[in-house]
Parts: sequence; C-alpha cells; structure tokens
Amino acid sequence: MRYQGPGSPLSKFEYAQCIAAAVAWLVLQQQDAVSLVTFDDQIRANISPSSSAPHLRQLLQVMESAEVRAKTAAGPIFHELAERFRKRGVVFILSDLFDDVPAMLAGLKHFRHRRHDVILFHVLDAAELDFPFRSPTLFRGLEQMPQVVADPRSLRKAYLRELAAYQQQLQYGCRSHGMDYHLVRTDQPLDAVLSTYLGRRTAQVK
Repeated sequence: MRYQGPGSPLSKFEYAQCIAAAVAWLVLQQQDAVSLVTFDDQIRANISPSSSAPHLRQLLQVMESAEVRAKTAAGPIFHELAERFRKRGVVFILSDLFDDVPAMLAGLKHFRHRRHDVILFHVLDAAELDFPFRSPTLFRGLEQMPQVVADPRSLRKAYLRELAAYQQQLQYGCRSHGMDYHLVRTDQPLDAVLSTYLGRRTAQVK
C-alpha cells in the first residue's frame, strides 16, 4: 500500500529526500566524501563520492529529478552495489522497504561482508503504521497489484498483525548482523528524527 496520510505534509519519498539532503550536508561539513545512489528495480543514478562543497548541489539536483516508480528490487541492487563499493564506508539506506525481506537481508549482509557500516532508515507514513481508516477506502496495491475498495474495519486487525510480523523480521535480520535499523514515521519532525539518531550514534561510538 502506498498512501500519504492527512497528518503527513510530505510523502515518504519527499521525507526521505529531506533526510538524505541533511545527512549529505552533515557529512560534507565534516569534510568527508559522500555519494548518492537512486534505484528502483535498477540503478537510476550513481554519483561518485566527493568532499567538495559544490558536490552538495549535484546531489540535490539528482534527488530532485528522481522519480517514484511502482516496481522495486532492492535485494539484487544491494548485491550489485556491495560489489561496486570498493572502499569501506557507511552505507545509509532510506526506503519504505516494501520488498521481499529475505532477498533484501541477503543483499544487506553483502554490505556487511564487505565490512561496510550499514544504517537503515525505514520510512513509513503514519497511516501505514496506524491504519486509521474507518469508511470504505480505495487501496492501491504494490508492484502493479490491482486497486481494491474495501471496508478497512474488517481488515485492520489482520493488516496490523502482518505489518508487525514484517517489521519484526526486518528489524531482527538487520540487528542480528550488526546493522542499525530505525523506523521513521513521516509525521515525526525531521529535526527530531536526526537529532535523536545522531545522539544514539554518538553514544554508541563512545
């Protein structure tokens, strides 16, 4: 399901763009190199690492021109990128992660095998997490699945149970292989999300 809730001024994609821009700025402020990859079922853009000040403008232009597509294949993409990233670094992933969990985890473990530090920001709309719908609603399926009009009250319990199981599988798989997993709601203030994460990250380093 892809849905932008009434309490979310930004879509998941826009929210992820804002976080990516902020993280890139922070990295460049430390005079470290940052790169950018956008993908769906294939890599759409791959910007080489740089620590120069003008590099941020290029990253922002690529983010702004990126398009949301219906089909994704994160697992194979992660494997491909793990082979491409020769120099050890921090791999920061922003996604709603609606994909095959075992395939994604296998790709993520490839990054760890290459000794990269992996950080996942799992970006979801508040409506996807809370399922607040009450009246008949049109739901749009993932990966070219058909649209369905349904009574959400009859679906809510089963939906939340499946969502919790999916999140638990993803979170456990990440943390059991030493990867940082963070669930991010689009109704959370961006500054609060980043400051909370950076505080935890600093504490871990210490």
